[in-house]
Amino acid sequence: MLRKRVLSAVFAGVFAALSLVATPAVASAEATEAAVQASLDQELAKRAAISPAAVSVCYAVHVADAGWLPAVCDAEEAGIPAQGKRIEAIRIGVNGGGAGVCYAPHLQDIGWVGESCNLREAGTTGQSRRLEALRIRGEGTRLCYTATGQGYEYQEPVCQNDVVGTIGQSRYMSGIAIWIA
Repeated sequence: MLRKRVLSAVFAGVFAALSLVATPAVASAEATEAAVQASLDQELAKRAAISPAAVSVCYAVHVADAGWLPAVCDAEEAGIPAQGKRIEAIRIGVNGGGAGVCYAPHLQDIGWVGESCNLREAGTTGQSRRLEALRIRGEGTRLCYTATGQGYEYQEPVCQNDVVGTIGQSRYMSGIAIWIA
């Protein structure tokens, strides 16, 4: 019952944020980029303040018809899989102990593209191009992750540069969770 109340509160917050992010009259593309960066910075700083010695991973996804969603951290679900919304881009950051992260997306009609590191955008925005698979590599820390998407439930977790999602099946990812292992 508690989990249901927590999820309801989280989804209410997400949907409230979605209306602000997705409304062109409220924010320009530059303001949205700044908002997602601020959200990631805030979440990483909050975790560092709570436990300065601990390493945390925070991430934000850009979702079709919704834009950038607020940052989540440490194995929380990013995306809107319940609505079947495709993830189009992702930003990932790690704090603590000199750790870092690099990640490479596999994109619709493009395939694998170069790595992005430490909060840089990987994927596309404004092109309606789905993110189909992802490789994540922690630097100075071990990262594990899982994803769900079109026609598949959350996959078995993989770690350190292994592939999550699908390749060659034209399926989008709709949810992802990343954690320190």
